[in-house]
Amino acid sequence: MTDLAGKTLSNRYFLRELAGSGGMADVYQAWDTMRSARLAVKVLRRDLANSPRFFQMFAKEAELLRKLEHPSIVRLYELDRDLNGDITFIIMDWVDGTDLKTAIVERKRVFSLDEISNILQAVCSALFYAHQNHIFHCDVKPANILLNKDQQALLTDFGVARLATENAGGGTAQYMAPEQFLGGRVDARTDVYALGVTLYEIMSGGQVPYRGKTSSSQGSSKRERIAWEHINMPLPSLGQHNPQISPAVENVVNTALSKEPTQRYTSTMKLREAFEHARLQGGRGRGTASTKLRPEPVAPKPLQKQSRAPEPAQPRRPLKPRWKSSHAPQILGRSGEREGQAIPITAQALYIGRSSRNNLQLKERSVSRVHTLIWVTTQGTYIRDENSSLGTFVNGLAITAPTLLRHGDVIRIGYYQEFEYQE
Repeated sequence: MTDLAGKTLSNRYFLRELAGSGGMADVYQAWDTMRSARLAVKVLRRDLANSPRFFQMFAKEAELLRKLEHPSIVRLYELDRDLNGDITFIIMDWVDGTDLKTAIVERKRVFSLDEISNILQAVCSALFYAHQNHIFHCDVKPANILLNKDQQALLTDFGVARLATENAGGGTAQYMAPEQFLGGRVDARTDVYALGVTLYEIMSGGQVPYRGKTSSSQGSSKRERIAWEHINMPLPSLGQHNPQISPAVENVVNTALSKEPTQRYTSTMKLREAFEHARLQGGRGRGTASTKLRPEPVAPKPLQKQSRAPEPAQPRRPLKPRWKSSHAPQILGRSGEREGQAIPITAQALYIGRSSRNNLQLKERSVSRVHTLIWVTTQGTYIRDENSSLGTFVNGLAITAPTLLRHGDVIRIGYYQEFEYQE
């Protein structure tokens, strides 16, 4: 496309400089003269922009995309058209930093598992949130994952890729799932596959599994050869590119890249949990949440239809309490609705969720009706996820069993509710 730097679109958005180019659009760093704010302007390819069908479809999709308010999703503001220049463009948040693709290429060492864990947490959470709203990305790749100056990951380009694929056969072949080439049903597992390719690329130092270059590849174009490999070829071993990767971690990538959607993880959060388990199994993690307890605590009964939580059963053989202070343990709100508030765990069983029947009620929609249980025993304080839709996290790790809390542990419930446990 022609470089539009120096041009003002719709008498408002001054394009300062070209920041990057892709298969569907050029991205400019721009200045909103009306709000005196820096923004990103994505100018769509003319063959897409001039298609009435694509414009109508994306205009409708943009209404949904504007509602995707998540800390790890780059905010889309509007779709606009400059009638004078016949230019269609998208207004988005500007992110200071770089994209993951550039970071992979430019850095001299492979990302550590801890660094990958931080990226995966943000991206999986963003995708899961979008999937809950029936929006699928369909072009997850390192170039669409931005890293700000604090190295926090943000996902961009929601919806654009899928609509381009439907309209003009677009998409990035190296990251597309077999069902995308075959015209099959697209769902959350399609994004799981692309995320698997992204993990493979991160951990291999820049290699993607299918490049259309093997001698057995079939097709008259590079895209056709890549498609044939995705559909027919076994997955090349990640270990050949990075011998330091444990078999457990490699197995997570292999599962995400299963050719049959039914054999992949059913959600991005399941992928995230499997990766964390494999990472910690290899002894490289720093999380303190434990899923192996000593001994198994006695949990309260499930929450019933009553205003007060039931008293937890007592252990058969009382143990000496380990509390060093006389006051009751508590959780302190770090962010969200209860920020700055101290909530004592005085009833021995503290149910947390959106329903009014909980001891601690939260209104955030991503919180399940009965989300989490915290209860006190003579062995200590334990936390358990109550089969919530998003899970309960302790120090960034999704818990899958009753977990012993320690002073200073950070608990996350939903997308925004964080608490610190204090003895």
